[in-house]
Amino acid sequence: MSVYEYFLISLALIFCGYASWTDLKTQKIRNVCSLGLLYGGTLSQLMAWYLGTTTPLYILGLFFGSGLIAFGFYWFGIFSPGDSKLFWGLCLIFPLSLFRDLSGSLSFPPLILALNIVIPYSMGLLGYLLYKFAWTPNKLALLRGFVTSNFQGAGLLEKLFNLLFFIGIATALTSVLELLGWQLDRFAGLLLVLAAFALAQKLLSPIPKTPVYYAVVGFACVWFSVRSAPSIPVFLSGFAFFLGLYLVVFVIAKQLVLGLASIALDNAVDVKGLRVGMIPAEQIIRVPQLDGSVRYEKKQVAFSSGQDDNIVVSPDPAGLDAEDIAQLQHLAARGALAEFENQIKIQPSIRFAPVISVGAVLTIVCQGPFYFKLIQLF
Repeated sequence: MSVYEYFLISLALIFCGYASWTDLKTQKIRNVCSLGLLYGGTLSQLMAWYLGTTTPLYILGLFFGSGLIAFGFYWFGIFSPGDSKLFWGLCLIFPLSLFRDLSGSLSFPPLILALNIVIPYSMGLLGYLLYKFAWTPNKLALLRGFVTSNFQGAGLLEKLFNLLFFIGIATALTSVLELLGWQLDRFAGLLLVLAAFALAQKLLSPIPKTPVYYAVVGFACVWFSVRSAPSIPVFLSGFAFFLGLYLVVFVIAKQLVLGLASIALDNAVDVKGLRVGMIPAEQIIRVPQLDGSVRYEKKQVAFSSGQDDNIVVSPDPAGLDAEDIAQLQHLAARGALAEFENQIKIQPSIRFAPVISVGAVLTIVCQGPFYFKLIQLF
């Protein structure tokens, strides 16, 4: 690499260091840092075009692709706005020669950086949760509660519907890719299917889940999957594969990790002590009764679905506002939350700038997804 490219890498590390320092100290990333990196990354891409190492089409794809991924991290409640802008700027400022040995979809800088952020963070978080679980009493009761809550009654029917929906999304996405003539490697294809399913769930979360909704969407997914399969054996083998993938990722891993995280990380806060910006770790739902009374229930969810009138509060990256807090305190004063001891679980405040910085360092050192280097070592 040239001196200029080393300068860009050094600049990226300086911005990461400053962002991490301010995030750890003030829980904020200053705009002068995130927007400055974004501005510098854009200029570096224009300079690369001037030097003839890239094309305008690639610059547009990189700019909007990385911006879309950054917005996705924010939309799903993972990154704050400052974190998203930091991620976006890093994707733009990395010189393309850093990934010269890669090809295909895994040579796309936003995907590389996202993998180097998400996978190590998930591994570290899972390791911490398993450590806490090892020291948690009543492990059998926790596992029994996990099985009871996920494989009985309405919960089981909901997961069956989600399985059909997942298969429908996978089939539709595969058909679209074949129509466009895009050939993705198996790993990238699985990631795309999982991301598309999560995105579809997020988009459809505000829609009331009525029996008509379940019937129409479920039938459409089954019909499309059967029609797209060239034969019954192919359909059954595909169904078995996606069944296993869904159970591992969205039932066992997701729900068990959510349960462990709720025990190990979330803090129960009295509604009187709530502050603006706190992010709930659970959903509080208003449940009308047949006799006209109303009771309130708590539910673990992955996404916010605040469009439902019966949802009082829900996990949202924006956090609680003054109106939400006033509503919860009013309910507590009426005794409506006495069943929960007037408490709500709050997510821990995670500083993601250092996590993003670690991902950036891994990207620079490994010049691609970090697990490629691990595979070479072992």
